[in-house]
Amino acid sequence: MKTETKFEDGKLTVTRIYEAPREAVFEAWVETSKVQQWWGCDSTTHVRSEIEPKVGGCYNHHMTIHGTEYPGEATFIEYDPPSRLCYTSPSPADPAESMTVSVDFIEVEGGTLVRLVHAGIPDMKVPGDTPLYEIIQGGWSAAFRKLDGFLKTAA
Repeated sequence: MKTETKFEDGKLTVTRIYEAPREAVFEAWVETSKVQQWWGCDSTTHVRSEIEPKVGGCYNHHMTIHGTEYPGEATFIEYDPPSRLCYTSPSPADPAESMTVSVDFIEVEGGTLVRLVHAGIPDMKVPGDTPLYEIIQGGWSAAFRKLDGFLKTAA
């Protein structure tokens, strides 16, 4: 299955079915050694992660892209293995504001449906006059595709 995305009203929804048990897919999101093998966009060459899998714990992923490290810092606000995780991170438009990412892991016949909702994406453009949501959408699409490859090789 391919990754499906939809963006409206500052909210990006990304879904994909993986041919892997729900527990394995969930672990790929919260075990540092696993996350570092698939996290990030296609240009990501290295990921350094810190994960404290609990409400209030950190969920940080620093990506190296074209030789520059881009920090990604977040805090878990929900943690319900193997069903759901949710975290907040500062908005790039205003660090006093937050974006929220919730990820649901749903058992389906033959595997696991992952539904991610990235809410609070600010209406802003990044260098090159590209809307921020397009960068985020491309990153999540690539990460979901890379996760599929990781799960197939880890099986």
